Amino acid sequence: MDKVVVKAKAKVNLTLDVTGRREDGYHEMKMINHSISLEDTLTFETSPEGISLTSDNNQMPLDEKNLVIIALRKLQKRLNVKNGVKIHIEKRIPSQAGLAGGSSDAAAALKGLNILWNLNLSTIDLLEIGATIGADVPYCLIGGTALVEGIGEKITPLPAMKKLYVVVIKPNVNISTPWAFEKLDQREIKNHPDVSAVVQLLKAENYAELKVVMGNVFEEVAFEQYPEICEIKKGLLKNGALAAIMTGSGSTVVGYFQEKKLAEMVWKVFNQKYSTCFFSEISEN
Repeated sequence: MDKVVVKAKAKVNLTLDVTGRREDGYHEMKMINHSISLEDTLTFETSPEGISLTSDNNQMPLDEKNLVIIALRKLQKRLNVKNGVKIHIEKRIPSQAGLAGGSSDAAAALKGLNILWNLNLSTIDLLEIGATIGADVPYCLIGGTALVEGIGEKITPLPAMKKLYVVVIKPNVNISTPWAFEKLDQREIKNHPDVSAVVQLLKAENYAELKVVMGNVFEEVAFEQYPEICEIKKGLLKNGALAAIMTGSGSTVVGYFQEKKLAEMVWKVFNQKYSTCFFSEISEN
């Protein structure tokens, strides 16, 4: 096979809790993730001219800092691969948004190169490699709706969510994950989301009650520094979202809707103010 195309789905945290910090400095997490239809497209082609990475987004790094190249190097080292490859990323997931765009691209690279280079690595092999790249990479290899624990390596699939429509809004604010964790470490987390209750509501398909128990511990520090993020969340709820939450360490806010027409109408309203604003839906593949 000379060419492989892989879709990289955006990840949303339906709820996110930080439960502790390990001696090695990593934080223990407990969160429920799901995929949405917003996606990047990665194309892998065999090449006799070594390794090259291109993108239609001129803002993203295309060197060794890119998680796609990091994933590639991991495979090369593990299996002593010498093959060349041309990789192109059609970028749609915004960066520094809490949507795991880089991690999803890295997971797509592991999948795509595994096929292109006939490496025959199992899903367990890929998960093991993914965990060394970033906390979100193992989940992005699996996708769908899942409970994710530990430092991202413990993944428990949950029942697929019914189709919900989502409005995804990223203000002109970039939040680095290290900054968010540093701020969180400086305070006591008083309001932990009820992750177990969210799991039960998902199993019962009782989405109307989600906003009562879901939450993201990073909201408190993000809202303090960037009140606009909080205003977006309030605006989504005021305009009929059955639930809304900031995803990851921010700054993107996601609103959930059961009615497509209402979701589209709300998207059009926010799209007049925010250039990075998407109408999307829950995706389970």
